[in-house]
Amino acid sequence: MKTLVKNILIVCGLAVLVVSCGPTKKELQANIDSLNVELTQANSEMESLMGLLNEVQEGFQQINEAENRVNVNSAENAPANVKEQVKADLAFIQAKMKENRERIAELEARVEKGDKNAAALRRTVKNLKAELAAKEEQIAALKAELEAKNIRIQQLDTEVANLTNDKNALTAKNAANEQVIANQDKAMHAAWYVIAKKKSLKEQNVLTNTGLFKKGDVMESANVNKDGFTEIDIRKVVEIPVGAKKATLLSAHPEGSYELVADAEGMQVLKVLDPQTFWSVTRYLVIRAK
Repeated sequence: MKTLVKNILIVCGLAVLVVSCGPTKKELQANIDSLNVELTQANSEMESLMGLLNEVQEGFQQINEAENRVNVNSAENAPANVKEQVKADLAFIQAKMKENRERIAELEARVEKGDKNAAALRRTVKNLKAELAAKEEQIAALKAELEAKNIRIQQLDTEVANLTNDKNALTAKNAANEQVIANQDKAMHAAWYVIAKKKSLKEQNVLTNTGLFKKGDVMESANVNKDGFTEIDIRKVVEIPVGAKKATLLSAHPEGSYELVADAEGMQVLKVLDPQTFWSVTRYLVIRAK
């Protein structure tokens, strides 16, 4: 700026000389043209420097805005898209810091090569360098905090994943245990019965060794065909319709634990009076229908 003032004063001085000393018009015009060139160059240089200053200030403003968007505490528990935005903002800040660092270095170099009396401009560059250094410390602290939070988040994610896996494994184990218990419970209270005529029972090997004077053995053969048996839960089934007017229990069941009674149509119905006692000898009920 002082260079510009100095050049203007020189131009004015030359104008005075035109009146007082009387140099030739051609010489004066040549001097004026030379000064105009210098003046144009000085204006261009000043505009370039001011443009650099504006870019640096705008860069700091953009950095501050990006910093304000980065909330470390909220980023810790934020969804993945927010965390990605934080990373993008941090990358933007680092890029802008690099640009400002380069522009300030260019400003400093150009000021040092220019007018040594441009103290105000040198102070401005010095302040920008101090602001840049302070900002670099802030960004470094922010980056370290984010990295620490990211490590913390990774640890939490690992812990959550492990807990989820443990929970899933425990759920599967509980389901398997429940199934085992259900199967055991079903087996503990399961019984099978078959109702058929004598011929059919013999064909299934349920009834063997039957002759004219032999009562026969029930469920003694290893070749018994159990496909004709019906499975029941002895806690739930205490009545079994025979579907015949006459019936005889061939399997062993304590007396007094059951009775055969006729229904309204005269068909026999087996009623289990004491399930625990009735099924205590065998879980296979064989009824011969007649």
